[in-house]
Amino acid sequence: MMGSVIKKTMAVFSSGSLSLGMGHIMRTLVIAEKLKNIFSIYYIRENGEEYKTGADELKKRGYKVYTENMDTSADLLLLDSYNVTENTLRRLREKYKKLVYIDDLCKLSFYDCDMVINKNLGAENLIYNTPDNCETLLGPLYALLRDEFQKASSHDVSEDIKNILITMGGTDPKNTSVKVLNIVKSTSFSFNVALSPGFSDKTKYALKKLSKENRNITLFENPKMAELISKCDMAITAGGGTTHEIASLGVPQIMITVAENQFSPLSFGEDNGLYIYGGKENELNTNKFLSLFNSLAKDFDRRKKLSESQKNTINKNGADLVAEKIKKLILL
Repeated sequence: MMGSVIKKTMAVFSSGSLSLGMGHIMRTLVIAEKLKNIFSIYYIRENGEEYKTGADELKKRGYKVYTENMDTSADLLLLDSYNVTENTLRRLREKYKKLVYIDDLCKLSFYDCDMVINKNLGAENLIYNTPDNCETLLGPLYALLRDEFQKASSHDVSEDIKNILITMGGTDPKNTSVKVLNIVKSTSFSFNVALSPGFSDKTKYALKKLSKENRNITLFENPKMAELISKCDMAITAGGGTTHEIASLGVPQIMITVAENQFSPLSFGEDNGLYIYGGKENELNTNKFLSLFNSLAKDFDRRKKLSESQKNTINKNGADLVAEKIKKLILL
């Protein structure tokens, strides 16, 4: 009788909270789901009550979660956090056999890792200072899309706009969806709003009030996002992981930045005809945004070009490529 196969272990350190958003956790989950057949996987979260939101989401998906002050070991650490320095990487590389770092910023002077992943638009043009044996996976060729988006059919651009999606990701700490709805609610379009469990009670209350007062606003609580996006003709969204998901289906979108690290990829996306930039969330001007919104809604040719550019740029199977690279890394 053959003995059972002992799985390799993978630890994942990822930050997720109401203030930070859930993007870091969601993209590590994409990779974890691809690798759970060969790895025994657990998560490590930062100390502090605010990180409980992310931990609860992970536990719901069946992952064990430990706090960072616990002594753990693994064959590989997948790291996704902005609270990282050169010293952090050096220390972690001594502790774990292999270190994979998901990075958006390219700001460290040296990345002491076995692999660096930056799936952002324009990342393929960045130069990371790494050890000679470190592999860099850069740009939307390595887009980290959930299975539902890998399997979803692309959107066909309609000449007549009916439904418009408003989504700000897994959390909306700055109430951006409320700000946007107050600007566009008087138009003749229908707005489908993605309301995630990570939204604060304040944001949920404001959105439900707007929906009750305006017949053209419909809330979708914890929806299947690929299904909801594919039914919409346009989208208004915050820069983040959701932008890649929407782009993979070819839905024209207006982007609003809610964090400093989003400016570079959004600027690249606008310059290369993938998105329309709507401005910073704290500087939204009603007249200016409405003009931009109405202009895109009326311009079928532009929306079609945006759709094609998005579908041609975002690799739906990027997560599979990343998973295969990590598998090879652990077998070295």
